Amino acid sequence: MIENSEPKTQSGNRSHRWLEIAVPLLSFGGALIAILLWTLPVQTDLRITILGCVLASWVLAYLAWIRPKKDIVSLTTPIYSFVFLAVPTDNFSVIILELLYAASLSILLLRLKYRFNAPPAIPDKDKLSGALKTYTERTHDLLTGTPPDTAHHATRAFVQFAQGEYAEAARISGDVTGHDTCRNPVLTRAFAVVLEHATVLDRSLARPEPYLTFRPEDANLLALPIPSAREKDQEFYASLDNALLLLFSAGWNASEQDRPHLLTNQDFAQKLIHSE
Repeated sequence: MIENSEPKTQSGNRSHRWLEIAVPLLSFGGALIAILLWTLPVQTDLRITILGCVLASWVLAYLAWIRPKKDIVSLTTPIYSFVFLAVPTDNFSVIILELLYAASLSILLLRLKYRFNAPPAIPDKDKLSGALKTYTERTHDLLTGTPPDTAHHATRAFVQFAQGEYAEAARISGDVTGHDTCRNPVLTRAFAVVLEHATVLDRSLARPEPYLTFRPEDANLLALPIPSAREKDQEFYASLDNALLLLFSAGWNASEQDRPHLLTNQDFAQKLIHSE
């Protein structure tokens, strides 16, 4: 599995680099086309060339969206590009606006790449400890073959749930379960359990009947014992604790670049593993 997943990671990194390159190419490219059309003896509405900035702003917003730490300024850039399209102005002003907007997009791209791409600071925390460390080590060999994309989604789902962003945790978990890219049925079930609980919490719903649980044969991947089916409340919440801890371990063991994000939420994971 590791051999098959490595090319995907490299391909994903290459695609992100191409998208980063596309931001200045599209935005400044549109401005250069506007300048070229302005020099020609042809009556043309140069505002059509702002489409280059529109596309660049959407690319930038996407690059901001896929990062664990979101940059609200970059996410909202498409709004401003549509404002430029709606406002009537002369050709010279269009060119100036495009050049300024293209420069702004490029600056935001650099800000996004070097500020929001960096892992968060981890004060006084550089490793796991206690039962959480023991659990991640015990499941290491069973989870290191997890595809990097799945491990990254596991980290994001765990972090979003830990921070109370239940709708986002449900969306991320649904993406994995909906596309069946996990390759590990127990890990897939963990995503499904988190999806179910996050939806219940986000919408203030009652406990569903029936609800998702783990099977006895899944115990080798779980941190906590599986309660008896007769103890419905305990079984329901223990399934969530086990699912979140399994996502934590998957992210920790199969996506080293995501470890800083997990470490910043280690306290939440420690509470889960000591919940029994």
